[in-house]
Amino acid sequence: MHPRNPYNKPPDFADLARRYPPLRPHVFINHTGSSTINFRNLPAQKRLTEALFRLDYGLSLTLPDDRLCPPVPDRLNYVLWLQDIVKFTCGSSTVRGLDIGTGASAIYPLLACSIEHTWNFVATDIDERSVHFAKQNIFQNSMDSRIVVERVQVDGPILQPLHTSLMDFDFTMCNPPFYSSAEDISRSAEFKEFGPNAVCSGAEVEMITPGGETNFVARIFSESLGLRTKCRWYTSMLGKMSSISVLVSLFREHNVDNYAITEFVQGQTRRWAIGWSFHDARLPDTFARVSNPTLQSIMPSRNTLHYAFPGARSADILASALRNVLTHINGITVASSATPASHNHSSTMLVHARSNTWSRAARRGRLPETVCTDQGSPVLRCSVEYREQSSHTSSDNACELLFTWVEGKDRLIFESFASHVSRRVTSTLQEFGDVI
Repeated sequence: MHPRNPYNKPPDFADLARRYPPLRPHVFINHTGSSTINFRNLPAQKRLTEALFRLDYGLSLTLPDDRLCPPVPDRLNYVLWLQDIVKFTCGSSTVRGLDIGTGASAIYPLLACSIEHTWNFVATDIDERSVHFAKQNIFQNSMDSRIVVERVQVDGPILQPLHTSLMDFDFTMCNPPFYSSAEDISRSAEFKEFGPNAVCSGAEVEMITPGGETNFVARIFSESLGLRTKCRWYTSMLGKMSSISVLVSLFREHNVDNYAITEFVQGQTRRWAIGWSFHDARLPDTFARVSNPTLQSIMPSRNTLHYAFPGARSADILASALRNVLTHINGITVASSATPASHNHSSTMLVHARSNTWSRAARRGRLPETVCTDQGSPVLRCSVEYREQSSHTSSDNACELLFTWVEGKDRLIFESFASHVSRRVTSTLQEFGDVI
């Protein structure tokens, strides 16, 4: 579950029913004395989704019986992850997203636009009935000036709006059909779980696509190779963990190293999301990597590097040593970060480097270096956080530096900068100690 998801605990169904009367007939007291609903009952599920939409986001929703009834907590995880990505890598004041296969509810654009008032969407679907209800839901919530729904052809480009629009997009999102056939559904362990845990009202057009989700997202990736920086981040939800390795193999085959993987766990439901970018903006590990041991071999390389300094007695001493080192590196500018630090005893600096002046070759021979133009991006942008962490096992505090790659093309430049600075900080601490 995303850490900002407010549904980290089951809702108080009795309170929801009191505030949203259409839910009342479906709420009962279970054997533990708690209020709940029957999740195998489609009307109950629909009333719950309507209640959460209305009470938590001020939105009304009209859902047909023959199309998916999306659970709000599960869908919100994806929106919050995209919110993280946008805030960290997109500098524009107005954000444009593409929702592929928006469905009858148009839940992703509606949720996102209710949370972020500068976001706008193009939402697409191949199903005429879903497009009809999506437009109705958007209109009845007065979102038609910010969300445009387009029907696209099943045999046309998946990213059709990117091909035709004169404007760039900040992200794409998609919850693709998981299955390749009706037989695939019947064999799926996920489908077998619907019996005891939930009911699925999805139409075939929402659940089945040739080749399943892996082939569908691979088609998006194939199209993105031609569009490249037309969109900052291409993303998709995934229902099968096995799909991730296939897609990462495609990334590596085409030398796409700027990608992210995340995992959402909501109750008994586990989903994943994957994203990739042709821009130079990088994501911190908290947004781009998960700790699942099964996926470690296909995780993107780390963009956050940790260096411990047991010789620093406090974060202030470490900060003084860091400033001393950075002052002696040519060609960089240093500024304080406006982003709140992740720990109480910490602070963050932002480093911009126009060229690599710290490498051994540059310092010894002054070999020709790649220098950015005035209008271009620096060869490296990274944040350096110095912080002090209290130890639970001793009275000593541990100090460390966290280098986070923010922007750049060459990973080796980032890694060499972090290594060079950490070595110089260690030497400075050994030489001057507390008198820095």
